[in-house]
Amino acid sequence: MPSLEQFCVVNVELQPRMLGRMPQGTRIDFAFQGTATSDHWDGERPVRGVDYVTVRGDGHMDLDIRATIGEKRETVAYRASGVSVVRSENEAFAQELITFQTGNEDLAWLNQVVGIGLGGGEGGKMTLTIYVVRP
Repeated sequence: MPSLEQFCVVNVELQPRMLGRMPQGTRIDFAFQGTATSDHWDGERPVRGVDYVTVRGDGHMDLDIRATIGEKRETVAYRASGVSVVRSENEAFAQELITFQTGNEDLAWLNQVVGIGLGGGEGGKMTLTIYVVRP
């Protein structure tokens, strides 16, 4: 039976850029940067990326994320898609499906798993816990 194993916790600050109304909804790009902590490495690693958000007619958000954790040869790139459920004007709960790419030998196992990201944001900040699915 598959299980979830916590991979890392990401804390970022969001910098929104409004693109406006599109046929699918209102588009907002959220550039973000912050740090990730994990039992898989010592200390914090930088996180950078962009979440290309479409605010749907029901007020919730479709997510399309591209980001990196770490620097140089320790970089883990990830791509995620999902839904963020709006709970109030300033608070949302994100649910993401994640795939990884890395050349880091210690983390190469990430190239063969999928991840699940769960977290929330409020006031321009977001915390996301990333889990990996283990067979």
